[in-house]
Amino acid sequence: MMLWFDILTPKQLLYFTSIARILQKHGFQVFFTSRRYEQLDALIEESFKDWGIKIIGRFGGYDLRDKLRVSVERLRFLLDAVPIEEIDLVVSSGSIEASRIAYGLKKPHILASDSPHSPVNPLTAPISRRILTPWIIEKSEWTRYGVRPSQVKKYRVIDPYFWLKDFHPDDTLLRGLGISDEYVLVRLPESAASYLMIDDAQYVSMLKNLIEVMKKHGMKTLIMARYREQSQVVERFLSDKDVILLSKPVIASHLIYYSKIFIGGGGTMTQEAALLGKPSIMVYPGETPTVLRFLSKTGLVKHCRSLDKSSKTLKYMLKNIDEVSEEFLEKSTKLWKIMRNPEEKIVKWLKETLPT
Repeated sequence: MMLWFDILTPKQLLYFTSIARILQKHGFQVFFTSRRYEQLDALIEESFKDWGIKIIGRFGGYDLRDKLRVSVERLRFLLDAVPIEEIDLVVSSGSIEASRIAYGLKKPHILASDSPHSPVNPLTAPISRRILTPWIIEKSEWTRYGVRPSQVKKYRVIDPYFWLKDFHPDDTLLRGLGISDEYVLVRLPESAASYLMIDDAQYVSMLKNLIEVMKKHGMKTLIMARYREQSQVVERFLSDKDVILLSKPVIASHLIYYSKIFIGGGGTMTQEAALLGKPSIMVYPGETPTVLRFLSKTGLVKHCRSLDKSSKTLKYMLKNIDEVSEEFLEKSTKLWKIMRNPEEKIVKWLKETLPT
């Protein structure tokens, strides 16, 4: 039984390799593809090189027309490169190319996603046999795409559970960066995503005031950029500030663990911070996705609509850091207690989807 996973983001890299470890224990074989993408390249070539991931095609950048052109090109490249005759099941988190190939060549496709708000879902959900998603997401968020309720299968964890359940913190990366002081970790937003399109210069410029707040409380600021353009903006606007810029993609769980506070745009690292019990501020301007609404409601994330409105929350956290840290850790412990290992369910659902 051979499964093809198409990996498009760092989150999917962590998620699908974690699931693949589970599947390999049950006799499944796996085939991985990805794309040339600066958020993925170093991770695949260094930390995940043993998985034999095939790099096919590339990321489309900021422009919508370029995204479409690159997607069309990648579809053709994948069709030639993937041994589709040997594949029994295709799995993605919304790969338009992989799901289209599966549909065209009559291979079942499973959509594994915690993001029903993603703009790819109108294309990928209707041609998926099943959708695997966290329990806190209502089936109605998927059935609006024409999916039957019976096709939606829920597991009782949020996705970073898969790679954090056996997590062991390691400060090697911190030592390599020369960080020995306490710090606040800032993850710049996904400004190239078609559903956000945030202005990097405006965002980084607004960071100045928060950096001053951190400095007054004896905290360093560690900034994780996503793209080369973001790094250039940080260097231009914050060159006179006491910040540490990390441009290279890394497994961020360790940086989150050793930070005092995490500030992010509401992506996967925000979920990781919640599971690691780290005081977190989420800066998300649009309609909040379901998983992040859940974390906000349970008090594991403080939601601010804009960066400038987060100053008050940051000041409070820094002023009461010991009490706040204890509070977040307690809430994280409660979240871990209500989650359930979905290994058996996932294996069962995949086997049921295999062609007979």
